[in-house]
Amino acid sequence: MTVVWIVIGVAALIAAVITVLEVQNRRRAKRLSHLGPADPQLGDRARADAEAQLAVTEGLSKAAHPGITGAGGGIPGP
Repeated sequence: MTVVWIVIGVAALIAAVITVLEVQNRRRAKRLSHLGPADPQLGDRARADAEAQLAVTEGLSKAAHPGITGAGGGIPGP
């Protein structure tokens, strides 16, 4: 009988957690509803800009320090 009460308690706990999370989600959605839908092109443009800046930064770093990548040889040998 104890096992049955434990199972009922766990089920009630899970239901309470799901209810609380759903209420929080609805409150958050209501607070952010004035922002409107997101434009997917903004995310793509930001990602492309970030990748371009990363490429420039890596290029400048490798040009300034040619021996640290391993491709340049790192340690000159005989």
